[in-house]
Amino acid sequence: MEGGAGAGTRTTRFMMEGVGARVIRGPDWKWGKQDGGEGHVGTVRNFESPEEVVVVWDNGTAANYRCSGAYDLRILDSAPTGVKHDGTMCDTCRQQPIFGIRWKCAECGNYDLCSICYHGDKHHLRHRFYRITTPGSERMLLEPRRKSKKVAIRGIFPGARVVRGVDWQWEDQDGGNGRRGKVNEIQDWSAASPRSAAYVVWDNGAKNLYRVGFEGMADLKVVNDAKGQTVYRDHLPLLGEQGPGRSGPHGLQIGDQVNVDLELEIVQSLQHGHGGWTDGMFECLGTTGTVVGIDEDHDIVVSYPSGNRWTFNPAVLTKVAVAAPSGGTGSNDTQQQFTVGDLVQICSDLERIKILQRGHGEWAEAMAPTLGKIGRVQQIYHDNDLKVEVCGTSWTYNPVAVTKVASSDGTVPGTSSGERLSALLKKLFETHVSGDVNEELVKTA
Repeated sequence: MEGGAGAGTRTTRFMMEGVGARVIRGPDWKWGKQDGGEGHVGTVRNFESPEEVVVVWDNGTAANYRCSGAYDLRILDSAPTGVKHDGTMCDTCRQQPIFGIRWKCAECGNYDLCSICYHGDKHHLRHRFYRITTPGSERMLLEPRRKSKKVAIRGIFPGARVVRGVDWQWEDQDGGNGRRGKVNEIQDWSAASPRSAAYVVWDNGAKNLYRVGFEGMADLKVVNDAKGQTVYRDHLPLLGEQGPGRSGPHGLQIGDQVNVDLELEIVQSLQHGHGGWTDGMFECLGTTGTVVGIDEDHDIVVSYPSGNRWTFNPAVLTKVAVAAPSGGTGSNDTQQQFTVGDLVQICSDLERIKILQRGHGEWAEAMAPTLGKIGRVQQIYHDNDLKVEVCGTSWTYNPVAVTKVASSDGTVPGTSSGERLSALLKKLFETHVSGDVNEELVKTA
């Protein structure tokens, strides 16, 4: 693993930070009903290694699960771990700071929700949100909630019947081993660990608060579970996905090409405490820069073609996956100038174009037939995104996701007389020849 001791420290810290998270089964789950079934909740007890985690399910079952390469778990709520986003506030319930996962509206300036309010359908369901799992981690743009599936979660919630659990250390408060009680409310075990305890009224009349997540502890075991709120399951992060030692928590490393794709006022607010904002930084909004440094706060130092260097909050930056076109360099690829009428070839790498399209018209599965095909630029938007007519329809593309093959005036990039190629490309385009442009070029050579 690159990064030596620093990466090891990050690993340890992540593993400490993950303890106590409330989880549900993830996309690679293959363990039957160990968890009690889809949507049933458990607690992260400890990490055996960066690849393996121990979970105690609310039903009392404890087992090891995968959290690297294959992801058996999703993080339902990380608030019990104590993770918090200093300087933020939930704009609905006013929790300040936000504990657990932070949900930031991608369409409104400076609007945040906590997990309870996000899954509770606060704010506009048509608006897309960024999920920010930990402070400084790479933010993930999500589908609007209106289009997404909700699932009910079950476990130790108000109304559940419980008995003492694996970490019980409260003598006979419950009236004796096997005696039952009812959960009245989920509460905070401490101010630094929200939603990490349950208030129980035992059948013998005793009442008290017990740990459900605090420091990974499970004082209770459920015998008749109760329904919690419904959640947008596919919006929940995978446990270990933004894991330790992977080029820093933001996923950026020195040499990466980056863009600033957010609106100006969002950038300015995110820059508070991360190097700030000055008017000289406007050059960053339309230009691809190169990561040249990462400081101890995980802020990112970016160099621009002008020679200037600026420090950014990693949440401001989008990594550009630059693949060098044959016969050219990657940096030239990002600096292509387009005009209406240019003929362009769409990137043929599905995974790369999905990444490039984030914040640039997005990716739709219906765009798949356009991969590798030739289209014509119909319009250039103010943010330099391109409206391209291709395969008989029009889509918006990130300019980095297309390669100019002929200019509107018929010349070809990098050649002095490209008329014959240009004519061929126009024929290809106008007759919508399906097939590889290179194959057609070989035929006519």
